Amino acid sequence: MYKILVKFIKKDRMKFLSHLELIRVIERAMRRAKVPLKFSQGFNPHPKISFAAPLAVGVSSQGEYLALEVEEKIELDEFQKNLNHQLPEGMKFVKCKYIDVKSKSLMSLVENATYIVKCSTVMNYNSDEINNSIEKLMSYDEILYEKRGKRNKIKTVDIKEHIKDFIVISIEDKEIIFKTTVSTGSQGNLKPDILIRKLAELENIQIDIESIRVHRLETFSSKGNGRLIPIEDVI
Repeated sequence: MYKILVKFIKKDRMKFLSHLELIRVIERAMRRAKVPLKFSQGFNPHPKISFAAPLAVGVSSQGEYLALEVEEKIELDEFQKNLNHQLPEGMKFVKCKYIDVKSKSLMSLVENATYIVKCSTVMNYNSDEINNSIEKLMSYDEILYEKRGKRNKIKTVDIKEHIKDFIVISIEDKEIIFKTTVSTGSQGNLKPDILIRKLAELENIQIDIESIRVHRLETFSSKGNGRLIPIEDVI
């Protein structure tokens, strides 16, 4: 048995797939490419494929990861080429490598992710205005967000500790592009659009909430020293 780590892209129409639909697309592509997948035991066996940090519907990414187990060693360049031939437009495997079969699950490794967020504003702002608003937002002792949980219960959470950095990339003609790194994974999770919504709410920035578009650049972990590095460099 062997284990392969795959980095892939999900964009264009594919960003509207749910995570369950994404799994089905990838499993179908692997069957067509005749990948010798390892299956789980039991009454309902399924391919042993796991993902790092599932995306919300509508979010594109160039830094997604999955791990799969195969019954026999295969040539990775050919594997990548065959899979990309079977995958729909908007999805592409960009890197593949063998990893230790006893390595930790990808989901347990994920700590942070970096995103580009693009949005439109009702009025024109300059960079000083937005930068000052971000600085004020980050100076708060806490940034509270009401989160709807199980059984529709509302829970108030402080999202400030989950914001690692938050900057403006560009401002032009009522369009702002932000870059932010936030907590992602089992230890904490903050969706970038929530951060933009809180900026608009607390600093009175007139952002068209419906215009928010999110793109994930990379998914990160660490080797215990606090220095974040891409998942592919951890294992």
